[in-house]
Amino acid sequence: MSSATAASLQSTLPALLTAYGPPGRETGVRQALRRLLRGTGTFSEDAIGNLHLHAGRGGPRLLITAHMDAPGIIVTKVDSSTGAARLGILGGRRAAELVGATVRFEDGRVAVVTTDRTGGKDGDLDADALSLEGGAGKSSGRKRAASANGARGARLEVGDVAGMDDRPTRLGDLWCAANLDNRAGCAALAAALRAARRSRFDVTAVFAAQSDLGSRGATTAAFGAEPELAIVIDVAHVGDSKETSGFAVGKGPGLALKESGFLAHPDALELVRRAARVAKTPLQYLIRENEGSDARAIRMSRSGVPTAMIAIPARRSGGLWSLVHADDLTQVSQLISAILTLAPKGAGSPSRRARRGKGGRR
Repeated sequence: MSSATAASLQSTLPALLTAYGPPGRETGVRQALRRLLRGTGTFSEDAIGNLHLHAGRGGPRLLITAHMDAPGIIVTKVDSSTGAARLGILGGRRAAELVGATVRFEDGRVAVVTTDRTGGKDGDLDADALSLEGGAGKSSGRKRAASANGARGARLEVGDVAGMDDRPTRLGDLWCAANLDNRAGCAALAAALRAARRSRFDVTAVFAAQSDLGSRGATTAAFGAEPELAIVIDVAHVGDSKETSGFAVGKGPGLALKESGFLAHPDALELVRRAARVAKTPLQYLIRENEGSDARAIRMSRSGVPTAMIAIPARRSGGLWSLVHADDLTQVSQLISAILTLAPKGAGSPSRRARRGKGGRR
């Protein structure tokens, strides 16, 4: 276990967890990543909000990606008499999981998700059962209204987008936070990029936007980068139905063999397995039928990309929070670092690289 990698993650992860970044509004996460990765490569951004880091020269084109958005909410209707609002959910959270959550808008305003209903027959709630209370009452404009004791409430307006106001906590070996999916993957990738020696691949690292809205960032990133191999890093929650038996928190990185709509490519699997042997990192395997990641979108890009998905095992708390083992996160970062520094082997088609080399990237 690398103490340097663990120490890097100890400082990196909280900064990413608390950054503002719901789907389509990843501004705060992009800024935090730019600061963390200054000097490691050349940055660019695309129109959908992806942050690209080109960190290699020569060799096969390797795309490594982790999505940086986390579930959020959007204000859909405001009650003019009370100032409370209705909301829509951005991302893969159930309504019941959001009750009691504090959300934060980009300008710093905060509000609380509430409900006055109980669950239906299955004990769950619909999104239309939720309300958002900012405490500003009927005050006009976007100013915050001051109460008698000086506390200020948030004036809510239709179209406002907020993310979870995360307060990450370290519980022994476990990280507990609301935005771990997938700021944990971003932290692992960032630490690997900072630690890795010069890569033998032509590396493009993409911190993808709008994954929770349907892998939109990953789709455009793969189309533009035209990779010959791709690695996706994401969180996978244990206990999903039909999931691989034995996949658990604290047992090391997971290598996804099959997900919803995705089957890992043998070349990409072999790259990860070789890296695991070099890094002396344990691997566990993941098969899940009802959940997925950005790997599906990248695998199908253009004429197809050999793709593997590295999973960070996580456990749900039963509400908004997830839990990730610190050792798993460190080992995922070490595994990525080993991938970056491996000698390419059977990566893509040499004839295709020769053809593309004549005219550059399209």
